Amino acid sequence: MARFTSLFHISIWLLAGHVSCGSIAAWWNSRGPSFIMQDDDTGGIRYSLCNGNHTPIFPDDKTLTTPFMNHPPKNKSSLAATGWTDSDTAWASIFYLDNNDNIVNALLKCDWDTGHWQNTGEYVTSEGSPKVAPTSALSAVLLGSTDGYRVFYNDLEGTLHQVGYTSATTWAYYGTVSHDATSAQAIASTFSGKNISIVRPRDDKNIGVSRWYPDNLWHLSTFPESLTLEGNKSTNATQASDLKLSSDTPPFNLPAWDGNVSALAMGIDSAYTRSVFYIGTDRKLYQIGNKNYQWSVFDRPSAGDNAWPLADSAGAPIGIANDFSTNIMRLYYMSGGRMVEANGDGGIWQTATVLASSNSSQPTSSPVPSSTAIPPSEQDEGGLSDGAKVGISVGVTLGVIALVGMGCAFWFLRWRQRKLDEAAAEAAGSTMSPGSAYVGPATTTFSTAGTQVGDPTVSNLPKYSTPPPQAPTGYSPLQTAYGQQQQGVYPPPQMGYAPSAEGYAHGTPTAAYPQQAGFAQDGGWAYATPTTESGAPQQYYYQQPQQHPHEMPEQRRPVEMMGEGHYSEVP
Repeated sequence: MARFTSLFHISIWLLAGHVSCGSIAAWWNSRGPSFIMQDDDTGGIRYSLCNGNHTPIFPDDKTLTTPFMNHPPKNKSSLAATGWTDSDTAWASIFYLDNNDNIVNALLKCDWDTGHWQNTGEYVTSEGSPKVAPTSALSAVLLGSTDGYRVFYNDLEGTLHQVGYTSATTWAYYGTVSHDATSAQAIASTFSGKNISIVRPRDDKNIGVSRWYPDNLWHLSTFPESLTLEGNKSTNATQASDLKLSSDTPPFNLPAWDGNVSALAMGIDSAYTRSVFYIGTDRKLYQIGNKNYQWSVFDRPSAGDNAWPLADSAGAPIGIANDFSTNIMRLYYMSGGRMVEANGDGGIWQTATVLASSNSSQPTSSPVPSSTAIPPSEQDEGGLSDGAKVGISVGVTLGVIALVGMGCAFWFLRWRQRKLDEAAAEAAGSTMSPGSAYVGPATTTFSTAGTQVGDPTVSNLPKYSTPPPQAPTGYSPLQTAYGQQQQGVYPPPQMGYAPSAEGYAHGTPTAAYPQQAGFAQDGGWAYATPTTESGAPQQYYYQQPQQHPHEMPEQRRPVEMMGEGHYSEVP
């Protein structure tokens, strides 16, 4: 029986080290990479510790998951994420599908002491947009504090759409990206400047590409086979029936590709070379790059499977953390039942590592094992000896006695001190004058800025701003483009963010935002419809009611990537 119990505990320990993996999303901030993944068994969103550096720490504890409030993710949801750091901590902005197949954005703040993410608010971003396919992938880019977010998804017909958010508006539907066919739900995206590229599986031989141009249209292409409407003739205005493949012989074939991958990843380097990554039908990792305006299959690293270890399954989930300016390129996927990091920084692929589960004096990562089997010399050959069992029993007994003794001593010292305090209080009371009276602790005073008056220890806390007037029943619903009433989604009052002289301050939504966008006379938000450079209204734009002044980093190139192609920068 004792042997059975021991084997049971060993089995649980071994299972804890192996991960049941769903969708993966990764990003890079100024400190290092981070990622999230959904556990297929529990549905929880697990994550690498947010206070890590250079290489993520991924705890084995499956109960360590992202906390959610009113919109938890559904099981088997796709994930997308961006992130950044400020002077205080790290932030993550993650996207997922809830049980109603809405795209939800959760804004997470890092607890630097524990490395755990704290949820500061959840916001539905897709209301008023074409219905999201229940199995749609998600991909997000953060263009900066002014241009904001773009999130891409597939609808029920397989059409690619986008929703967006800027510093001057709330979440809105930004229109169709591509009517072209797709063979799987996978989506990946990247950008440089205002050039955004998106890829999807097109069929069992090709990948489709959508790229944003200065003419305010998405231009479509495919590789390795090309479309019959070449050049700039295929756009998001082109119907699916007109998007046909050329009969020309393609310059290459996609290796181990069947068009049925669960995920794609994209990255870009400082030379504007864009790369698409996928796990093939043979469980190998492949890289297709666009260099000098031509797509081609890139060679595998000289280290082979040591740099790109075999994935656990064909077409498996994969995430990427990429920084354009510093040529950072990290890929995350499952190999041997563990999360591995393939490191291609500077274009040189190093030996991949299994992510460490804790931060210690030991190296934070170890080489990928060639086998998950336990060597015979390390297997159990008969359990503990009788001497070892006796030693353990004696040690446990002495430890219990010591703990009980310490508890008794602590109780006696507390009891003795209480008696001394009572005697001192009685002596002090007998010497008080008839006019004396006890006054309780002084009330702490706070300024209107939210800091404690006279207390220098809180001078660095975020300053809270005066909240805007509260409407009697919240914001009024808007009429959507689909004839349905749109209801607002409101975070708790303390979950808003307000701009301050030092950057973004944590607090309630403030009157500073109406100066940028504008309160209407009825207390609601009013914005102008976005227009193209020619002044025409933007296609399919739908504006939601103001949900929250959304946290974004300062205006600089964000560090969450996923990429396509090599081309000159467009203003």
